Amino acid sequence: MNNISIKDQALISCRHLLSSLNRDPATTSTGCFDRRFWAWKLIDFPEATFQRNAAPLAWYLSQVDDQEKVTLRGWIKQSLLFSAKIQHRDGSFDQAYPNERSYGATAFLLPDLISAYESILPSLNTKENTAILDSFKRGADFLCKSREQHGLISNHIAGAALGLLKAQQLFKDQAYLDTSREIVQTILTHQSKEGWFPEYNGADPGYQTLCMYYLAQIYRMHPNANLRDALKKSLDFLTYFYHPDGTFGGEYGSRRTEIYYPGGIALLADEFPAAAVLTEAMINSIENRTTATVLDVDFGNTAPLLSNYILAINAPERQQDTEPLPYVASETKRNFSQAGIHIHGNANYYAVFGTSNGGVLKVFDKAEKKQVFDDGGLLGVTQRGSLITSQIPDHEAQVTIEENGIQTQARMSYVPTTNPTPLNYLFLRVANLTLMRVPFLNEWIKKWMVKTLIKKDDHTPIQYTRRVEFGTENIKIVDRVKIDGRTTLTRLRMGIKFSAIHMASARYFSPQQLSSPEGIELDCKVLNHTGGITQSLQIDIKTGSVEKLI
Repeated sequence: MNNISIKDQALISCRHLLSSLNRDPATTSTGCFDRRFWAWKLIDFPEATFQRNAAPLAWYLSQVDDQEKVTLRGWIKQSLLFSAKIQHRDGSFDQAYPNERSYGATAFLLPDLISAYESILPSLNTKENTAILDSFKRGADFLCKSREQHGLISNHIAGAALGLLKAQQLFKDQAYLDTSREIVQTILTHQSKEGWFPEYNGADPGYQTLCMYYLAQIYRMHPNANLRDALKKSLDFLTYFYHPDGTFGGEYGSRRTEIYYPGGIALLADEFPAAAVLTEAMINSIENRTTATVLDVDFGNTAPLLSNYILAINAPERQQDTEPLPYVASETKRNFSQAGIHIHGNANYYAVFGTSNGGVLKVFDKAEKKQVFDDGGLLGVTQRGSLITSQIPDHEAQVTIEENGIQTQARMSYVPTTNPTPLNYLFLRVANLTLMRVPFLNEWIKKWMVKTLIKKDDHTPIQYTRRVEFGTENIKIVDRVKIDGRTTLTRLRMGIKFSAIHMASARYFSPQQLSSPEGIELDCKVLNHTGGITQSLQIDIKTGSVEKLI
């Protein structure tokens, strides 16, 4: 696969944005970025978060000639006016469904729309300027008065803090600054001593890099010692999740994401050695396309990832005096017990073991810089056709850590497999237009949806134990499965990559997946007949082979 510089990827993506933007003045949706709505007409409302694509186009202005600038400014203006048009009176925006009034969507939109506005301000007339500023003020007021209630999602509220800080610069309203500082303090208060910021009560390295995008900008605008210390701890944590093959993050995270958002960390690379070395490594991965890039993701992640690329392109020069990333060390052992993620590396391999998600294991050959084992845990099918897995967190799991071994014992769970149907969409839209207009009912239903799709706790009568033993040139895995209730399995396997929760920002393609194995089958006949089974495997790092042990 040919290398493409990060700047060229940004330029390609900006051109793609122009096809997603409705530039046609002969329509009532001029300025809309949701092509599904204005062109295909496949959905019944425009997703507001797509409007933040106006911010990358503001950078694109600097890349075109003077005549093209005039036209491009006009399109950016129309996108800002359309954003104001679809905004609710209370200042909120919709992302997932009509009348959602999403805190997260509003948080993401405000800082990016303000950035786009600042790039075209001289071209606006008084009426346009007033309409856009009124929209920003209503959005900032909403973020001041509201809070996200269905979970602690650090990257969402960090976006709100940055948006309010930018709004304070526009309107000189002390309430915006006070609320921004309050939000940042909430993030710092909940930061784990291990360095991670909660994403639905767990650590997710991928989304943490997006949180850093917002916090780094806040730090540059208003430096302070407490935020600096938090950023340093966060960077130290994140360095452990760069893999030798150039990938980052994965199914061991609370949200299973593998996207690296480079902007905030690049912005800190002139001050923090960890930011500098991580930026160098991941820019190389992005340009070599060994990780998911802006050219790989769908439109839902284009805006935040592209904005990150642009910030990274314009970041200050990186420090040169840096320490190597943890995977380089001849011996690396780090147990992030609160996160439920454990690192074990030596001269031959680098392994990441996720006990919080039921024994997710990734193993990399350091000499060859390639992945040799990528296991999401156990995945099975019951006689009734239900999917079950060890990857759903069990809050009563027992974890034992030894010098060269880790064991997790928990209960398998059913996999949430809800997909949209015409009937449930009908019920949802009726609710959107009636019950969910009431704020507390809207929040209650949203919490229910999150619990159903992301935090569902639906255990099976199947216990499992996974023990991983770390040798010098090999890794041994022992899985024990025990049925202690009425259920029959038709299939049970491991050694495959999968994600067992709903997360739209997971499952993006990277080239390593083309060589993923089909997995290793456990003997369900023996398991169903005897009620228990033990399977032992050995990963040989030198040969890259995985063999069953007797």
